[in-house]
Amino acid sequence: MRNLSVQEPRRAFGALDLATEPLRSQRRLLKSMLAIVLSSFVAHPAQADNLAVLNSEGIALSVIADFPSGEGRHPAIVLAPGQGYHMALPAMEATARALTEQGIAVFRFDWTYFTQQPKGQPSDDLSSELRDLRAVLAAARRHPKVLGDRLFVGGKSLGSAVAWRAFAADAALLGAVLLTPICSRLPKGETLPRSVAIENYPGLELEQRPTLWISGEKDPLCAPRFLYEFAGKSMGPVRIAIVGGDHSFESPALPAAAATTARQRNIHAASTVSATFVADVSNATP
Repeated sequence: MRNLSVQEPRRAFGALDLATEPLRSQRRLLKSMLAIVLSSFVAHPAQADNLAVLNSEGIALSVIADFPSGEGRHPAIVLAPGQGYHMALPAMEATARALTEQGIAVFRFDWTYFTQQPKGQPSDDLSSELRDLRAVLAAARRHPKVLGDRLFVGGKSLGSAVAWRAFAADAALLGAVLLTPICSRLPKGETLPRSVAIENYPGLELEQRPTLWISGEKDPLCAPRFLYEFAGKSMGPVRIAIVGGDHSFESPALPAAAATTARQRNIHAASTVSATFVADVSNATP
């Protein structure tokens, strides 16, 4: 490649002789050139589609599918919401955005009971929620933009417990992302929390596929020491991330402005870790 010298003003943006342009025209041209350069570094927005998915009882689920820009088929993850933490709240949207930036398609949805009028409650045994999640997994697996053999499952809070059941029952799923898992409780009248991880995520000690566990350092439903102790029992690769905040990545003790900044920072950390994990596992899969 020939080096461009001061004596040889060949421009990469065309044969423009700025010396012959008036000053105002030069400024307009330079701004246009800068805009072209900057646009090459800006990621194209992901595509979001509203899908019609029916569960096994024929009930329509509200589903949003976020796809990376560009053509072709992509690895994908289905993210289950929390009990009241629906698919459009900050942690879910930020995680979807971070994943699509890594080339991962994301399917988000809301539980049947959440969209009912009047709004209902989860089933006692979570069988209805597992039915909903399986319907979205099936839709993701057969979607023409998805690599069906590179599918993950994830969920937040109650959704993480349902996601675990789907993961344990489906050996074709590559990995699981468990956001703010329910691993401990503080019984009424007691001062120390107790672990409930085994009840909510049974069989982890036999699991050999990769899992990611993300919790807030002040999450009342998952004390970090219980999460470390429990997740360490897995036979497969395990990643554990403790970020700031509580069960919703909030820091309510801070002043309002600082609390907002902290929440955004905590959610960004959780979403980045999630996207990196899914991308790493997918890329390592033959």
